[in-house]
Amino acid sequence: MELTLELLTATLTSPWVYLLIAVAAALDSLMPIVPSETLLITAATFAAAGLPHPAGLVLAAAGGALLGDLAAHLLGRLADSGVGRWQRWTRAAKLIDSTRTAFSRRAGTTLIAGRFVPGGRSVATIGSGLFGLPIRSFLLWDGIGSLAWALYSTGIGLIGGSIFEDRPLIGVAVGIGIAVAVTGAAELVRRLRQHRRGRTGNRFDSLGARGGIMEEMSQTHVWYVSYGSNMARDRLACYLQGGRPPGAMVTYPGARDATLPQAEAGIELPGTIYFAGESKVWGGGMAFYDHSVPGPTPAKAYLITAAQFADVAAQEMNRRPEPDSPLEHLVFDLPAGSSYSVGPGGYETLLVLDDADGVPMVTFTAAHGSADAEHAQPQEPYLAMLRTGMAEVRAAAGLRLPAAAQV
Repeated sequence: MELTLELLTATLTSPWVYLLIAVAAALDSLMPIVPSETLLITAATFAAAGLPHPAGLVLAAAGGALLGDLAAHLLGRLADSGVGRWQRWTRAAKLIDSTRTAFSRRAGTTLIAGRFVPGGRSVATIGSGLFGLPIRSFLLWDGIGSLAWALYSTGIGLIGGSIFEDRPLIGVAVGIGIAVAVTGAAELVRRLRQHRRGRTGNRFDSLGARGGIMEEMSQTHVWYVSYGSNMARDRLACYLQGGRPPGAMVTYPGARDATLPQAEAGIELPGTIYFAGESKVWGGGMAFYDHSVPGPTPAKAYLITAAQFADVAAQEMNRRPEPDSPLEHLVFDLPAGSSYSVGPGGYETLLVLDDADGVPMVTFTAAHGSADAEHAQPQEPYLAMLRTGMAEVRAAAGLRLPAAAQV
């Protein structure tokens, strides 16, 4: 035992330990059998006594992990053409479908969480390349995940080494035990949440059934979710085909693609609308969506192309539609639940609400929330258009409008 401890001490206090940690972390991304986490925790246990340096371990582990994950990501990109062959096997098809769904909803969270799941980091990193996650987004989220994993594992080892300073092997065992317990608890919580979601269902599941979403639409189409006057399909048609809505003071040029939505569905959003500002189209206040205020709020989802959505957004921002709008690509890069401000004005903040069968659900609102804006009374022509839209939503989804959503 003493000889083993001496050899282990000599190895882990050598300057070469940082290279060993980096190589193990890199290989772990491609070969999950490499015990990189165990090795890092063990080295960190000895670091409690002064050598190796904890900061060096964190940098070596995070750098090696990011490098190995990048190799796995690039491998996934190379394997993209072979996905169809793998889907012939039921288990492989289920794994591919579940990974695709995870990345379409929350790519960043999937990469970060996958780093803490044994074997999950390989699935997440290869999947990120397989399903076309942009390289910049990958490096950002995986870098955060790699650093968090390195800090977590090093911290656990330091705790074990500090408690059992005179018995480092016991400290190593305690550190590894803590890591196993945390991983097991996280997996239990994940399974319980998955079971709960299976019982309650997704509030947007009806979109897939109504629209007959095709898999290939996940990178070309979006569900544009309207909570204002665009709930009325004739009002939205003016954005797509050009024209002036009844009672409006503006004539719209229309989108480059004048095709009407391929599908629509009435849904509820987990927030509320409020009226603020001065509308150039109707006069009086405009409707904005605040997802932080309890709802729900009725809304209409339209299945349109990303280019059409960018053109609708441009006209809402009082601009003319132009080709190659950044919004056409941004809607596929942002994870569900995120937002992006194009500018400070009304309807210049993009919200990615969720997704349905991999197709992003997006809308736009103001950068300010309900509590930060001076509310303004909307004019009757605008209210009439809202009532028309809400009636269509009610008819499409059978919703009973709550008092907070009534106009």
